[in-house]
Amino acid sequence: MVSVILVAAGLAGAHAKSYLWPVSADPATRTTIVGRVYRHTVQPDETLLDIARKYDLGITELQTFYPNLDQWLLEEGSILQIPALWILPATKGEGIVINVPELRLYYFIAKYGAVWTYPVTVGEKETPTPIGTFRVVEREVDPTWNIPVRLQYKYKEESVPPGGDNPIGKYWMGLSRERYGIHGTDNAWSVGRIISNGCIRLYPEDMETLFPEVPKETFVFIVYQPVKFGFKRGEIFIEVHEDIYGRIKNLERHTRAVAKEMGIEDSVDWEEVHMALHDKSGVPVPVGAQPKGGEGEQSSRYR
Repeated sequence: MVSVILVAAGLAGAHAKSYLWPVSADPATRTTIVGRVYRHTVQPDETLLDIARKYDLGITELQTFYPNLDQWLLEEGSILQIPALWILPATKGEGIVINVPELRLYYFIAKYGAVWTYPVTVGEKETPTPIGTFRVVEREVDPTWNIPVRLQYKYKEESVPPGGDNPIGKYWMGLSRERYGIHGTDNAWSVGRIISNGCIRLYPEDMETLFPEVPKETFVFIVYQPVKFGFKRGEIFIEVHEDIYGRIKNLERHTRAVAKEMGIEDSVDWEEVHMALHDKSGVPVPVGAQPKGGEGEQSSRYR
């Protein structure tokens, strides 16, 4: 397990999903990391899946952080660190952003000055979630699931009516790319995995919160960023995830290109970066400090 840094908690309660989104061009105060690390005492018969959902994490996030822990057999009374913190993706900070390798959705809400974040399920390698810029073009409560032809043999039906057994849950937001959307699920334990047919799944309770706040025409940016750099009080952090679709030929070369574009290539400790690239913990770790005075012009899409 890697060491992590505690950062400010979110707004709404102990296990917040909503975080202040401070915008600042001053390197001394600019923050692109949200969340915090919690301490959790394992309860009787509690599994790692139970804990992941309690803290609004996907199971993969905790499995990556605790690779040697049996998810079903936890020691009652033991203390676990829960890494509920993230570097914001490198985007303009608007609309919905889904970072596929991270298995996480971010919703930037200007009227609240906040960002909401939720774990998601994404498509398998054979049925990948599409990368690109889309819009929300459909909003439906209690949708009927029209089963793709290639899956009808499995369900022996052409559609599934609304209800508790509907795999897409109670809420559906269809995207401007046909047959793809953001929705809930009838199987909460599937959230935070790479197992869908390309759509984005959320926990039912997360979808219930998100759905009323997302109007039609909201932009949805689906990005592919297995490596993210972030900032907190002048320090530089890196967060590394698996290249789940094998899109990056050389991860180190890719990381150097990202650092160069951000103007921080000479400000990070590359030995620390190499360790982070090896561990792929999915948690922000410190790797350097920004030059005093903010020397080095950083790409605007990372501000």
